[in-house]
Amino acid sequence: MKKFNYKSSMQRKRNLKYGGYATVTTIILLVALVLGNVLFSLTGWRVDLTENELYTPSDETMQVLNSLEDDVTIYGLYNQGTEESEFNAPVIKLIEAYADLSDRVTFETVDPLTDPTFVNQFLMDDSASLENGSLIVVNNTTGKYRTVALSDLYEVTSDYSTLTRNVTGFSAEQALSAAIQYVCITDTPVLYQLQGHSEAVLTDDFIDYLSYTNFSVDTMNLVTDGIETLEADTATVILINNPRRDLSDSEYEILLNYMENGGRMLYLAASDMPELPNFERLLARFGLSIEGGLMIETSQDHFYSHPAYILPELSDESDISLYMQDEQNAYCLFTMPAAITLNEDRSNRITIQTVVSTSDGAVIKADGNEAYVQEEGDLTGPFNLCVTAEEQVYKESGNVATAKLAVVGSSDFIDIDNANSSPVVTGNYRLTALLCDYLQDSVSQLFISSKSLEEGSIQTTQADFIFYGLIFTVVVPLIIILAGVVIWVRRKHL
Repeated sequence: MKKFNYKSSMQRKRNLKYGGYATVTTIILLVALVLGNVLFSLTGWRVDLTENELYTPSDETMQVLNSLEDDVTIYGLYNQGTEESEFNAPVIKLIEAYADLSDRVTFETVDPLTDPTFVNQFLMDDSASLENGSLIVVNNTTGKYRTVALSDLYEVTSDYSTLTRNVTGFSAEQALSAAIQYVCITDTPVLYQLQGHSEAVLTDDFIDYLSYTNFSVDTMNLVTDGIETLEADTATVILINNPRRDLSDSEYEILLNYMENGGRMLYLAASDMPELPNFERLLARFGLSIEGGLMIETSQDHFYSHPAYILPELSDESDISLYMQDEQNAYCLFTMPAAITLNEDRSNRITIQTVVSTSDGAVIKADGNEAYVQEEGDLTGPFNLCVTAEEQVYKESGNVATAKLAVVGSSDFIDIDNANSSPVVTGNYRLTALLCDYLQDSVSQLFISSKSLEEGSIQTTQADFIFYGLIFTVVVPLIIILAGVVIWVRRKHL
């Protein structure tokens, strides 16, 4: 008969006790985990664990959603079985986040193959089409709608070395928020390009970019269109883009009357602007003038590749520049710009704010002097490159209005066709769009940056490599071994 071992019996009891504790603890944790998941799903909360928070709407989008007064339905056009595709699934997750954040936003999916009649009512003409993955945003109250193509939901860049195109950014939030705002606004703002004076014309790329602030772009010729008066309102902005011929006296009077009744105007100048007395009179009415000549930066920190390619400083006094400062990498680049001078004899009713300026090291070269250093006779900076002017005016009707004028000392900085000679960066586009937004009383910072889909690389120094190498090859293994020894010793004495 085997002899009873008291110590062995106690050891088994102790093991059973600890094993029971471990089992009960595991069961409790599993039940808590299941209950937590159920409760979390019932609340509708979502946690965005993506690196760039692809599915988390920005503060700008929240402003749009919180201001909604009409119900909006977003229709996603997806052929059966394509909802989980590589490009459709992220967009659907983002739209669902919109619907979770606002009771006024509803999301529905439609199969355009089985329901073509529904899709056709949103096509402008018979030749148009909406591809799989496109969106239709509809104001349920007014019926106003905007279509968003799949190509507008992603950024694509070309690699000319391999002749391939790669998806590098997720721009769905930018396009979607702009569409929601568009269908809910009463008056769609219009930017009229003044013509008849050899003005530069906006490129199609910039017009598409400007559409995200919900501006439509049109042209205006005061002579051929037979315009005698212009009605001023906050939804109409006139663009004067680097004119090369002057206004007639009658055109000047029309534009002056427009501004003195609360008009809105964006003026893009050039450093080689010819003498244009009537245009100059129009600017002088608001205390501004253009200083031409070759401008360079003598500080290497304030130019890009060439002293005449100036990296300006953003002012702290303007909301526009503050929005620019909040935007990562949204710096501006002005190529051979003109300076904007603030006239001392301007009316005290006019308020002028600097948006963008040069550093103290900028100079405007004297006539015939083109050396890229400061010399005797050069004008010294800082110089204003972008300013806004406002004046409270009394309209002919007797009502009080605000006239707004924005002047930029460059024109080709948003001309993508001149990119070879005048580098264009995203910040230039953004600055111009924010100026248009400001002119129609809505500096809402609706411009939302695309979120990168490219994998970032980690830059390390040799010292970092050695330090982290020792951490993970020596220190961490020693800690694991030491922890194991401590646990073994404690278990041995149980």
